[in-house]
Amino acid sequence: MARHFFGWSFAIVATWLLQVAANSPVATGQEFRIETEVYVGEEPEPVSHTVTLFEKAAVYEFMDNPQQIIVYRQGQEGKSGQFILLDTVRERRTDVEVDRVEKLMHKMTDWAAEHKDPLLKFAAKPTFEESFDAETGSLTLANKEWTYRAATIKAEDTAKLNRYREFTDRYAELSAMMFNSPPPGPRLALDAAFARHGVVPVEIKRTLGGDEKNVVKATHMFYWQLSREDRRRLDEAQAHLANFKKVDNEQFIAAKTGKDVVRGQSK
Repeated sequence: MARHFFGWSFAIVATWLLQVAANSPVATGQEFRIETEVYVGEEPEPVSHTVTLFEKAAVYEFMDNPQQIIVYRQGQEGKSGQFILLDTVRERRTDVEVDRVEKLMHKMTDWAAEHKDPLLKFAAKPTFEESFDAETGSLTLANKEWTYRAATIKAEDTAKLNRYREFTDRYAELSAMMFNSPPPGPRLALDAAFARHGVVPVEIKRTLGGDEKNVVKATHMFYWQLSREDRRRLDEAQAHLANFKKVDNEQFIAAKTGKDVVRGQSK
């Protein structure tokens, strides 16, 4: 495995915060919206675009490439959380328990910690030199193997920040399990830094191995209310949940990626 590890976790890093107009529909509780674009290297066009809707009971992420929807439901009263992956092309769904993902993360981290590749070893147990400028909102987590540079602003409130962190942490773990990406330790460290400083990112650049040409940049707009179009999307996704054929994880991933199994699992 080399340095070209990109998981879906990078599809939700980095943000540009915007306040929606006063005449937008009124939000309920912790409802909000994130729109993300990801750029690789010096390419002028984004490689991915996602819309993530935090409604009162779950989080819905709508992806353009690949075309699919991911639903996250946080665990309650000692029960495991759950991801539901919806393939809108084949009209299939598969459910992934968060507890299952966490167990695989422990195994993956142990494996990476003993690997010869320095990037994998670092991702298993990342250590960063952190700097934060409260006046400008500039945050840097630096290491010769992996560096984040983020522009940030204050989060609207602690509840929304916590909900954002919970989703991005779990999503990073899911990405590492399903795709050829390293353990999610660096992303978890970044999320923890945001939480410590009470901020959300305006833009994040991630550099591997000190190579400034090997950069992934993501920008994201936060809207603190859901629009009528967002409600329509949610209604459509909920209909998919009810109507799509349910298949096991291996069948779902094989159809989407051409691979036989999810990493860390057997048939």
